Amino acid sequence: MSEQSLKTALIAVLVLAGPGSALAEKTVFVSSPEYEVTIQLSYTRETSPEGEQGGFSSYTATGRFENVRFGPSQAEGFECWFQKQVEMPGGVKVEGAVVPAMQVSGRGTIDKFVIAPAWEDPNQAIEPEITSGPEPFEPYLQLLTWEMAHSEELESEDEIPVAPIVPTVWFMYREGYSVSGSELSWDYPGLAKGQVESSGVQFSVLLDKLARGEDIELEIPYTEGGAEGKWRIVFWSAEGQEE
Repeated sequence: MSEQSLKTALIAVLVLAGPGSALAEKTVFVSSPEYEVTIQLSYTRETSPEGEQGGFSSYTATGRFENVRFGPSQAEGFECWFQKQVEMPGGVKVEGAVVPAMQVSGRGTIDKFVIAPAWEDPNQAIEPEITSGPEPFEPYLQLLTWEMAHSEELESEDEIPVAPIVPTVWFMYREGYSVSGSELSWDYPGLAKGQVESSGVQFSVLLDKLARGEDIELEIPYTEGGAEGKWRIVFWSAEGQEE
C-alpha cells in the first residue's frame, strides 16, 4: 500500500487525557481503500424417500460487491460506515462525491445447483421441473453494531459475549432473493412447488485491516437442517497489493 494511501486511511490526533496528564495519541479512522467483496455459500444435503426430500441436494451461489469503500462512522456504536459514490441519472458517477450509508447492494449469481427429487411412493421419484431461472439476485451487505450482532446472546443470562478490545466492524450478508423466488423455482408435478430462499451470515473484520487495505479471507461453517457446507468471504483491494 502506498504511503499516501495509508495517510488518507488513518490520521492521528492529539487528545488531552485529563488535567495535568500527558498528551496521548488517538487513532481516528478516515477512509479505506476501495474493495471488491465476494461472499459465496456452498453446501450439499443428503436426501432420500425416508428422510429429507425435495429442495437442493447441492447449491453454490456468490454475491459480489464492487467499489466498496469505508468512511467515518455516522452513528454511535458503529466503527465505520460505507461511502457510496454519488450517481447521476443514467448511472453516471460523480467523481469524488460520496454519501455515507449503512448498507450496500450487490449482484449475485447462482453458480451451480442440483434439485433433489421428491417422493409420494418411495419406489418412484418425482423429478423437479424448473419453471423459472436461474436468474441473478440482489444481495446486500449491512453494517451492524456489536449489540446488533449479538442481540440473541445478550438476551440470554447464561453467557454474555465478550466485546473485542480492538475496533471491529460487524457485517450481515443476505442473499436477498425475492419473496416469489422467481430467481429459481420449480414444480414437482402433481405434488408440490419449490423455490430458492435467502440465506445469510454474520461476520466481523478488524477495522485496522480495512484501513490499511489488507486482503481478508474468511471461512465460516454452514449447517441448516441436513445441509452442510461453508461461507467463503473475500475482501480484495488493489491498493493492498502495492508494496
